Amino acid sequence: MHTAIDSHVDLLYDLLRHHPETTFEKAPDAWISLPKLAAGGVRIIVSVLYCTDNFNGPEKAADNLRQLLSSAERRIRSLATITTERELERCYQGTEAPGALRLLENADALLEFSAEELKKLGFRMAGLTHVGKNRLGDGNAIPNPEGLTKEGRTLVAELDRLGFAIDTAHLSDPCFNDVAEQFSGKLISTHTGFRSLCNIPRNLSDEQVRMILSRGGVIGIAAFPGMLSLDGRADLDLLFRQIDWFVQNFGPAGIGIGTDFGGYDSVCQGFEDHSRLPALAELLTHAGYPDQTISDIFAGNWFRFFSELLRD
Repeated sequence: MHTAIDSHVDLLYDLLRHHPETTFEKAPDAWISLPKLAAGGVRIIVSVLYCTDNFNGPEKAADNLRQLLSSAERRIRSLATITTERELERCYQGTEAPGALRLLENADALLEFSAEELKKLGFRMAGLTHVGKNRLGDGNAIPNPEGLTKEGRTLVAELDRLGFAIDTAHLSDPCFNDVAEQFSGKLISTHTGFRSLCNIPRNLSDEQVRMILSRGGVIGIAAFPGMLSLDGRADLDLLFRQIDWFVQNFGPAGIGIGTDFGGYDSVCQGFEDHSRLPALAELLTHAGYPDQTISDIFAGNWFRFFSELLRD
């Protein structure tokens, strides 16, 4: 079985929505669970703190972030937060229990909540927006979007200073362009599809892919059917085709797994949860992918990226 790293898991969001009375450890049948992670060979996840757009603004955003942080501390205890390269290595090699890096999705709260304090809590990645508009800029569901606001540019400079990577997954095109121009650090997209195969604003254009790769970033392919097909129906073969298209056009070094499990309600047939990762590996093998390339797609590319991120 190939070791796996998943760059986008909405674990807390799924627990809050579907298992509000229990903890991660006591929900073995949940969408994301320790048994399913083990069955898929997943050693490391990026655990997401997702701030929904309805909490944007100075009155609610920071308090909502504090509540999510408190909930994560109480509800997710068996996945140790990875804050150093050594901890990452131990989780990856299996000498310690699986662990989690931390990502803030929708950084509106960072206009009141210190980004430096967020880094002390183990965060090294942030997405500026979700799908809507916030005080930093426009997400990729906004009609006629504009670029970063003045506050957004100030925060980008602060994240740059602190050594964060910026997750571009939900940025509108003008905001993506502004970030690429202003930010000197690492760009990633933790969970996405590709416009060449499914032409929607949520997915990456070829030019955006090239920009992320030129900045040393990695792109996580999502299992959300709405990002894989225009009719919102997808299966394991369609997921494989997204990976294969990327490799044929850009090579295997910049692609990884970023399922977005826990963040949506539809189903990718044949790839319903982490336990189905071996089935994806089998498809890649049958298509002629060498074991080393599959290992890189499943974990190696993200491992190298996260090693560098934690080293800086």
